[in-house]
Amino acid sequence: MTRLIRAAERCFALALRIVPRQYRFQTTLLLARATVSFLVRTAAYQEQSIKNFHRPDEIVLFLLLNALTKNGTRFDLEIVVKGYQHFERAYSQGKGVLVTGHHAALTLLMVRFFHDKELQPIVITPDHSLRVPGTSVAAETIQPSHMFLVHLRTKLRAGKLICAMPDRAEHHGQRTIEFATPAGPVIMAPAIIEVAARCGAAVLFTEVRVEGRQLLAVITDCASSPADDASAIIADFISFVRDRTAAANGASNSQTNTNRFRLLSLLAGRR
Repeated sequence: MTRLIRAAERCFALALRIVPRQYRFQTTLLLARATVSFLVRTAAYQEQSIKNFHRPDEIVLFLLLNALTKNGTRFDLEIVVKGYQHFERAYSQGKGVLVTGHHAALTLLMVRFFHDKELQPIVITPDHSLRVPGTSVAAETIQPSHMFLVHLRTKLRAGKLICAMPDRAEHHGQRTIEFATPAGPVIMAPAIIEVAARCGAAVLFTEVRVEGRQLLAVITDCASSPADDASAIIADFISFVRDRTAAANGASNSQTNTNRFRLLSLLAGRR
């Protein structure tokens, strides 16, 4: 089955080269909406849908775009970004920026957005062969290891842009915490945010979704939290994830308020 899926992905990627590069994203978006019913039973779809972060058509779009990238079919990409001024302000300070979001698949496309702006994003990922989406360019990465937090600190202190997703599929001892969202429980490893706070780096939150025929991203900052207060930043991240999943699931914003006292107790118990 794996060979069959890989062959199908390659055939799809090769076939789409007939389409001019500037139209490939829109073509793929139309195909994603038309093929949801055919792909919902695949393991790749199920892996994404269990998180309940994206609509079915968004998951299929991610899978198809990923197939294009893996098989060398390039595509142009335009993302409308709301809140980019938060990034510009943070990056101009030269203290490093950590752009983070939950594992909503399309959020990986922010790596392409920053790449197109020649900002040389560095991605925390176990995928050593990760490409910038829609290009043949190998992304610079930090691989998980016993030294990866040291590497992260070094890059942030050098003023670099780091992209990461701190939520995890399962708990890792005392290194993770869990919180509820309208989409279900989310497990996260706060360590990367804690390192960023100790470095004095800016921490921003982001998410990418499909709106109509375009990609719409949001970037928010932690304006209400001191830059060196990791617990407050983590609380803001949890609030951000709750807000975004509530919006995605049609839930009331009143369900997304963060209980900071409970969070601080949870963090204290992790140490």
